[in-house]
Amino acid sequence: MSKKKNTLLRNTSILMAATIISRVIGLLYRSPLGETIGNEGLGYYSTASNLYTILLLISSYSIPMAVSKIVSERLALKEYRNAHRVFHGALIYAVIVGGIAALVAFFGGKFLLPYNQQNALLALRVLAPTIFFSAVLGVLRGYFQAHSTMMPTSISQIIEQVFNAVLALPGSSSSSSRQTIPNMPNSVPPAEPSEQEPVFWQASALC
Repeated sequence: MSKKKNTLLRNTSILMAATIISRVIGLLYRSPLGETIGNEGLGYYSTASNLYTILLLISSYSIPMAVSKIVSERLALKEYRNAHRVFHGALIYAVIVGGIAALVAFFGGKFLLPYNQQNALLALRVLAPTIFFSAVLGVLRGYFQAHSTMMPTSISQIIEQVFNAVLALPGSSSSSSRQTIPNMPNSVPPAEPSEQEPVFWQASALC
């Protein structure tokens, strides 16, 4: 009994520490990113994020909890082969459902977004692949949680936030540099960039 309490306390502490670290990383890069892309870019991202969240819930909601519960029950009964079958079945389900939801977001976003919010389409298409990976990752997290280890879940949360910061800030900076293009001699001057193009690019950097 004492061993179970120690394991639970250790897993809870690891998960709590990972959550705090990932939140801190998110706060560090989102503030300068918001200043870079402005209110219009944040508005595009917010519109895309609302639809993205709905599709994400449909494809992967409660998958980690379900996989963890069923696999842990099979492990408690020492039905190791059945536990692997549950894991493989859940993985196939996540691949199919997550893939369909990602394709719907990518190719059907223009039909799902409001008519006056079509500018958020690019941000939604950038977010679309993460629906598939979130579904698969949910199965893996549930499987490891069934084995009473929170380390993979905690590490994945931190890596996710690090990648967000690494990709978001350089992407928004490069989009700002694209706004000034020097005129080449004896050539046709480049067309004036659209006011909305850099905002699309910057909104995609939020992912």
